[in-house]
Amino acid sequence: MSDALLEYAYRRIIELESLLLVDVVETVWPAEVGLVYSQIESAGDLPAHHQNRLKHHINRMWLEKMPVPAIVDAARSLASAMEKYA
Repeated sequence: MSDALLEYAYRRIIELESLLLVDVVETVWPAEVGLVYSQIESAGDLPAHHQNRLKHHINRMWLEKMPVPAIVDAARSLASAMEKYA
């Protein structure tokens, strides 16, 4: 690939990450978030900013009244993807 194409791809990845990875400030999470979060085996190995993002997404799914097993599955998948970018 040419340098111009690689540079474009790099800028695009950064742009998409900024859209997908919400900036989450430290907060006190509801007990329900902690309950689901504790079921994600690899969550504690993630960097702090990824842990906060994961909790944010768990909280959002909880507020949208998703079934708990579906939240756990989605959170495991998200944590697995985050491990690649840790």
